[in-house]
Amino acid sequence: MLTSRFLVVTVALLLFSAGCLGGGGVPDAGGADGASDGADAATQSGDADTNAGDGQSGTDDLELSDAEQALRDAGSFTATWTYRGVDERGVEAEVRYEFYVDTVVERSLTVLSSARDGQPDGGSMQQFVADGTTYVQSGPADAPTYFSSEQPMSDPLATAVGFSQARVYESDDDLSFAGSETFDGVPVDRYELSEVDSQLVQAGSAAGVATGSGEARITDFHYTVLVDADGIARYESWSFEGETTDGEVISGQWEYSLTKVGSTTVDDPEWLAAAQAAPGS
Repeated sequence: MLTSRFLVVTVALLLFSAGCLGGGGVPDAGGADGASDGADAATQSGDADTNAGDGQSGTDDLELSDAEQALRDAGSFTATWTYRGVDERGVEAEVRYEFYVDTVVERSLTVLSSARDGQPDGGSMQQFVADGTTYVQSGPADAPTYFSSEQPMSDPLATAVGFSQARVYESDDDLSFAGSETFDGVPVDRYELSEVDSQLVQAGSAAGVATGSGEARITDFHYTVLVDADGIARYESWSFEGETTDGEVISGQWEYSLTKVGSTTVDDPEWLAAAQAAPGS
């Protein structure tokens, strides 16, 4: 029997690999509850100030820079990607990735958690990298398992950047300038979708995975990108609502953010000693 964790994570990652969530493939998993700097703090600091600035510095010709190189040059960053959706049965699912990366000292903490109808479903994992060793905690909080490896399991920087839809899908071709504002204390320009045909196809494929049949009508779709002066997509939000042929309402929302660029620190997780003491470590 498939576990709820498998179903929730698989649906979200199927959407991701299908191209609906903004990546070239399924990312390497790593993560769980509780992260350096705090997930809540990262999310709150990333909330966009929706009051547009007086000056409009952007143009309709959005050009995105190489985010991976820019973040490596910045030395550190926090990235968060979240999917929330409701399928045709009314089941609410959520999958969340958090990345805390310091490229200067080569330390990172990757966090994966998932929930079903608002309750954690046991699909949590954390991956911590320091001094050339990768440590992993997985499983439920009351019975976690640990292992470590001196072989790299994934590149957290490349994985984090891969969650951005803006570059992977080259969706900047369809975006139009919609004003200036502030995000995470940084001036940004807002771009919104102006030509929706290709994006609706993407949302439709997402609905197909959500329903298991592909027979769904998209009734609403939105896509927004906030870009800083260096051409980095600091925040993305894309969502759809639809209706199946049986009249059931489905929806999905993805959010991606880059915060604390150049100021993120990665502390040892509280479970590190247990991972180091585990057999085979």
